[in-house]
Amino acid sequence: MVKRPRSSGVAARPRHAAPVLLLRSALVGVLAGGLAVAFRWSIYVVDQARLWLLAFGHGRPGWGWAIVPLLALGVGSLVGWLTVRFAPDAPGSGIPRVKEVLRGLGSMPWRSLLPFKFVGGALGIGAGLSLGLEGPTVQMGACAGLATGEVARATPESSHELVTNGSGAGLAAVFNAPLAGFVFTLEELRHPLSAAAYSSTLAAVLCAVIVARALTGSLPSFEVRGYPPAPLESFPFVALIGLAAGLLGVAFNKSLLGLDRLARSLSAIPRWLQPGLACAAIGLVAWWMPDATGGGHDVAQRLLSGGYQPGLALLIVLLVLKFATTVGSYGSGAPGGIFAPMLVLGTILGMIVGSLAQRWAPELSPTPTAFAVLGMAAVFTASVRAPLTGITLILEMTSEAGQLLSVCAACLVAYLVAEALGDRPVYDALVEDDLARRGIAVTPE
Repeated sequence: MVKRPRSSGVAARPRHAAPVLLLRSALVGVLAGGLAVAFRWSIYVVDQARLWLLAFGHGRPGWGWAIVPLLALGVGSLVGWLTVRFAPDAPGSGIPRVKEVLRGLGSMPWRSLLPFKFVGGALGIGAGLSLGLEGPTVQMGACAGLATGEVARATPESSHELVTNGSGAGLAAVFNAPLAGFVFTLEELRHPLSAAAYSSTLAAVLCAVIVARALTGSLPSFEVRGYPPAPLESFPFVALIGLAAGLLGVAFNKSLLGLDRLARSLSAIPRWLQPGLACAAIGLVAWWMPDATGGGHDVAQRLLSGGYQPGLALLIVLLVLKFATTVGSYGSGAPGGIFAPMLVLGTILGMIVGSLAQRWAPELSPTPTAFAVLGMAAVFTASVRAPLTGITLILEMTSEAGQLLSVCAACLVAYLVAEALGDRPVYDALVEDDLARRGIAVTPE
């Protein structure tokens, strides 16, 4: 009779632990998927009201330009006051705070955080702040994991896994991309590699995407159809996109961190008022360039579908303004993420390089839209330094598997450029800044 080897010292899970964890993870996925859809709908309602007011103002020459900035000032100030007063963990993306919790360096009071992150994010992003719903949805998914673990009286280890699974489920639901949500937990959240971790994460992201698709449909986040992949002869332009994306990603990270630090150090302007001022300023931008405001999903979709074909000069202006409004919006301290704005910046950058490629070597370059897809993945990779997540996310969102080789090449170049410049990944840098403000000294990951 062969004896079983003794345990190596790692506590074995009870036999029922795996099925129980899977059920809890599935529940977290359902909650995260429902929150993601409700959050998206809420932002849409507020955003439609803003666009209606903007159109109404254009019909009132002389004073109509002031309608949206004044109302946005009030809405943004309300968001700032609610955040400062009731949910100090709600500002910004939320992903850095999730990373802190998973490293055991902080906590998330989900009872106060969840409602104010939801309301503040919906009002701020809907009012025109150039922020995305993805970061908040990741944090709200983590809150769903915390709540489930608390109600189920889960062990600290199981609660930790539920937080991770809820975070990945939130990302998967909002992008309709289950594989990207799964890879995100492994690459960005440093989820441990084990069969139990794989199973529970898959259960959460699949349930989240099923809920999202049942409520919103099964189409990819961006419709890109019929564009040929970049031929090998055009790979110098692919490398150019990677180079430009690497530089843009580094500039974005440094600007974001620098303005965030500056805004926090301003004693003359109360922190609660800063989102209101940012909303008012962006309301003015919206009068002349509405495409530079809001999350930007519609702008990226129109560029990718060919329904919006601005000239090269206008693309450059749009890139500069979108960059500025995103950095300013995040620095204001309003709830909102940078995922979507980064993808929009990448789309615009790819269109610029694609337009130049068509001018310089039309026989070697496909349509600018093909380069726009590469730009999305490359800018994300340069900023976040999570290439597998970026590649998987873009391929799932666009359903353009034929772009795999060129997407990987562009992301590799962007990654190497950002690393060569010594830039820290944006979420890691935000974590370090937050821990430094709280007086916690840790060794960088």
